[in-house]
Amino acid sequence: MKNSKIRAIVILFFSVFLAAVAGRDFLRMRQPEPIYPGQGISEKKMLSDYFSPLRGTNGDTEVYFFEGENPGATVLILGGTHPNEPAGFITAICLIERAQVQAGRLIVIPRANNSAFSHNDPQEANPQRFFIPTPHGMRWFRFGSRNTNPIDQWPDPEVYRHFPSGQKLSGGETRNLNRSYPGKPDGSLTEKVAFAIMELLRKEKVDLAFDLHEASLEYPVINAIVAHNRRRNIFAVSPIANGAIN
Repeated sequence: MKNSKIRAIVILFFSVFLAAVAGRDFLRMRQPEPIYPGQGISEKKMLSDYFSPLRGTNGDTEVYFFEGENPGATVLILGGTHPNEPAGFITAICLIERAQVQAGRLIVIPRANNSAFSHNDPQEANPQRFFIPTPHGMRWFRFGSRNTNPIDQWPDPEVYRHFPSGQKLSGGETRNLNRSYPGKPDGSLTEKVAFAIMELLRKEKVDLAFDLHEASLEYPVINAIVAHNRRRNIFAVSPIANGAIN
């Protein structure tokens, strides 16, 4: 009897220890990496300023504005649509911290799918964080998931039917921000995020938007631009289309 009690206490202690370790890692993934806005920032808003139902949810995210002294176009840069593709997110942060806009306006959303930064893709053995040495010390960034955290949006349907096209996709794609545009005001959290970004595009009268991604190591699609047919004239003058980047 005594041995059984000791065994139970040991198992309980070990279980509490494992729960504490797992809880610590869970909270670390919820902690956002620091961003140091540069002197070029003119204003900071939240995505919920364009769609209030996002306020107080993990879909809400920061929006940074740069205002040039001279008139010009308004450009939107999205990073973090897929937080397991860090190049887009890091590029957005570099702009926030260093950009100086002389004409027009620049709007940057570094964590487009904020919820997806708070977890990893299962069975991929991805790191929770990665580190980059800089002249000012080591900086850390989260390595997130392709999709919204299931804690924030669950369950997935067996088949995800995209609105408004009606295209049928795998159920997990319902948490993929890149498969949710133009979004729905009464839809899932991911669709609400997409709808809020579309509202920002409309209300800020954005002329040109870039959604930054990164190819996985096994995909030969680096240095690629995906553009709508109505914007082929813009793509045609890009450095990639003209062979400046290869």
